[in-house]
Amino acid sequence: MDKAAAAREILLLGALEEARAAALAAGIEIVPLKGAALLELGVFEPGERGMTDADVLVRPRDLEAFEALLGRLGWRPMPDSADAWVKPSVNAAPPAILDLHTGLWHIKDTEGLFRWGLEPGPSGLSLGLPDLFIHAAVHPLLHHGEFGPRALGDCVRIAARAPGSGEKFWAQVARKAGLYGIRAALWPAVRRLAAGPASVPPAALEALRPRGAEKLKAALFEKAAAGKRSSFLEYLLPALQRPGLLLRYAVPERRFMRRRYGAASAALYLLRPLRLLWSVLRR
Repeated sequence: MDKAAAAREILLLGALEEARAAALAAGIEIVPLKGAALLELGVFEPGERGMTDADVLVRPRDLEAFEALLGRLGWRPMPDSADAWVKPSVNAAPPAILDLHTGLWHIKDTEGLFRWGLEPGPSGLSLGLPDLFIHAAVHPLLHHGEFGPRALGDCVRIAARAPGSGEKFWAQVARKAGLYGIRAALWPAVRRLAAGPASVPPAALEALRPRGAEKLKAALFEKAAAGKRSSFLEYLLPALQRPGLLLRYAVPERRFMRRRYGAASAALYLLRPLRLLWSVLRR
């Protein structure tokens, strides 16, 4: 166990818990994601994995109210970030950071997820193991254009937590993958797990295998998973999964523009496509 990492994670979980308690008192539900969820559900112990911030999911309709609540609790918007909030820590410790999400890249209906896709967790609503696995498997590819050893390790640990033989867990993963239309993005993780680190039942493996046109998309996701980080794939893969994201990339919400660039002027909107092109070409 890395004691410094454990101390950092305990600090972040404490800050998250404070924010969540205040949010619940105000009628706002938030859900931990990524490392925060893995720690809270006991998939990892503090100091095993490493975490620099705590990611949380909040309904889009609750975002403004939650951000106002964070301000009253002493949090401030993190410079040069559209989504992160920072709060100073005592005793010269690094500040706590909350990264706010109003959706998951592989699910279009965030409100629907809150209505029917969450489960009771230790301190509030939580992603169930199948959804946590899917998120751990596809988020690195859809958000960063890569699938590294830590992402694979997360998937292995989540699958190992499945009760019993894991048959029900994998059946739920396969059903949700079909429902979300996410088989192509999920396949690199599933293929790697089936090759040794985890036992994927044959029926689930076949149900998760890309078919038809999905095979072309899966080849691009596999290319990202097998290679070095690519800016081109970082922007292409989310658009393959959800073509509407192309417009969101080019014309973000005014809130994003103000947080990222300090303003939302017409000139900045005109420059936005050029910034994206430069971001792709420079790496």
